[in-house]
Amino acid sequence: MNGDFKISMRHLAGAVNIVTAGTGAEASGLTATAVCSLSMAPPRLLVCLNRSGATCAALLAAHAFCVNVLGTDALALAETFAGRTGLSGAEKFASRGWIADEGHPPRLADAIAAIRCSVHSVQLVGTHAIVVGDVEAVWNRPDAQPLVYHDQSFRTLCALD
Repeated sequence: MNGDFKISMRHLAGAVNIVTAGTGAEASGLTATAVCSLSMAPPRLLVCLNRSGATCAALLAAHAFCVNVLGTDALALAETFAGRTGLSGAEKFASRGWIADEGHPPRLADAIAAIRCSVHSVQLVGTHAIVVGDVEAVWNRPDAQPLVYHDQSFRTLCALD
């Protein structure tokens, strides 16, 4: 059953995001596709994080996070924050364009969207934490193509003609 379930989940295409939490040397982040809009009134996001990871711990300690929606120009960052480069913790933020607003988790300057949230609620389910965030600030750059993850590969969208 687990093998079949894993294969079926590979058919779900998802936007690629970097979820960040913590500040300064305590900043942490990970690449995630388990992110979605929860409500517009009030504006809320839902993210799912592995409970054993540093980013979940940083998020729970700070009660805040930022979802950075990636464009195709951020493939290298997606791989870095997915743990494919050997960098960890604050080392991941040494590369391009991270903005560290005072007291807030890092946001990516050239993300398609960066959405800063405070934690509204957390539900622990199995290996993961389901986090509901109250949206506090949003930055948009809608001129980029989104990065998508499908069938164990990074991809982009194309229009159906």
